[in-house]
Amino acid sequence: MESQAPVTKRVVESLAPSPVRVETELFMPQGSGFGASGAGALSSAYAINGAFDLALTASGVGEAAHRAEVASGTGLGDVIAQNAGGLVVRLSPGAPGVGSVDRIPVPPLRIGFIVRGPLSTEEVLSDPSVMRGVNREGERALKELLRRPTLERFVFLSWEFARLSGLAKDWMEDAVEAVEASGGSASMVMLGDAVFAVGGAEALAEFGDVISARVSLGGAGLE
Repeated sequence: MESQAPVTKRVVESLAPSPVRVETELFMPQGSGFGASGAGALSSAYAINGAFDLALTASGVGEAAHRAEVASGTGLGDVIAQNAGGLVVRLSPGAPGVGSVDRIPVPPLRIGFIVRGPLSTEEVLSDPSVMRGVNREGERALKELLRRPTLERFVFLSWEFARLSGLAKDWMEDAVEAVEASGGSASMVMLGDAVFAVGGAEALAEFGDVISARVSLGGAGLE
């Protein structure tokens, strides 16, 4: 599916010193909580930095992508996590170089997920009542995670957050229970009409087509 990629366009216009044609190719579903807009902006920022010899650090590149995403209303913290790679815990808000993150040590995990459809991040972020619940439950979940930062605790608290904040949909309850009955753990993809599973992903097959991906430990960069 082709897109005008407004977030990527914004970061290109902010960085490129002269007109340039940029094309990005994404292999993840758009609008379903996988940070596609941030990834497109971040990868383009790295490419422009290299092509025009802008001499930006990784944090500088990330800051440009983060600003473009925030200005577009498509996300608040995807870019700093994508720049770091791995199982990221965001400790304080802000762009790379401003916000702070840590990582829970994990191997390059294989994750299974299903996608029912997109959710509008912009609509969620602009709804004060929803955001009050998100902020309240997010702060509580982060404190709980930092007491015992493990993969298992992360997935458990992620699902608890999705339910208590009101973001989770009814079908997700059944999908998560099916995964747990198969010995795995699962939660909602933020923000999308989608569920991911760590182990037991085969149980998701009754709810949709299961897609597999691997957690990248290296973060963003040029190849």
